[in-house]
Amino acid sequence: MSQQFLNRLKLIGVFCHVVDFGSMREAAAHLGISPAAVSQSMNQLEKELKTTLLYRSTRRISLSEAGDKYYAWGKKMLNAAEQAEEVILQSKSKISGEIRIGVPVGLAARPLAQALTPLFDEHPELKLSVIARDSDIDFIQERVDILVNCGKAPDSNFIYHPLGKNTTVVCTSPNYLKRIGYPLSPHELQSYVWLGMNLPQAKGVLSTVSLTHANGESYCFSPKLNYTFNDLNSLISHVQAGYGLALLPWIEVEELIFRSELVALLPDWKTSEFDIYALTANKHYSTKVELALKALKRFFRSST
Repeated sequence: MSQQFLNRLKLIGVFCHVVDFGSMREAAAHLGISPAAVSQSMNQLEKELKTTLLYRSTRRISLSEAGDKYYAWGKKMLNAAEQAEEVILQSKSKISGEIRIGVPVGLAARPLAQALTPLFDEHPELKLSVIARDSDIDFIQERVDILVNCGKAPDSNFIYHPLGKNTTVVCTSPNYLKRIGYPLSPHELQSYVWLGMNLPQAKGVLSTVSLTHANGESYCFSPKLNYTFNDLNSLISHVQAGYGLALLPWIEVEELIFRSELVALLPDWKTSEFDIYALTANKHYSTKVELALKALKRFFRSST
């Protein structure tokens, strides 16, 4: 499709308005342009087509035989364009269809399910597709509507949505503590066996133990990892199995701690917080995506 043809589409729109309103002056008023601009558009269209479309007089206009046929096809084109816009408007307002969410493995399990349950209970026609991966998720290739992640958001042209905060906790299994013993201070932690993530995204979030006591004392170190994993669920499972200690996100393991399947060490020491955020491709998204973002914000802001 040539640039000349694309420019002609605007001229066709003006032509159809002239026919619909019966005069160039009335068409100009409806389009918000001058009558001279309408007349110029008609002259240009007829020049490009090398045919007469309109017969003009001081009181009225009439269509030539070619103009009558051209008008019929032009109206079909304009109606199709209006229908296309209507489809977009309906898709933005109708609460149905698929939502595609990219999310780290740990958040994709219990946290995401809990966050979105009210939304899908209220709108049963919605469908959910989750892309769960602790490595990078390609926003465009995966056709993701919402990309959820933790830590510091990378520089990009995507739109940033803060969802809430998460914190970390030093965890191990009850069986491991029975064998090795309970640490009484942060200084003892380095002597234990450590597990962790081997992905660049985990650096600064799950690789650095930063503890602060109520009395102002602080302790920070990066443990030497004996076992590394590329997804969070595998890491958690091996901690549960008694391999050693790990720095884990609180939201993902709080249920396991509550059921005594994991033990949170040094409860008097506070660990650092990090952001949970979402990205969208742009500021213009459908109502279903907007509702999903609101559901995520409600959950994560109430969970920390």
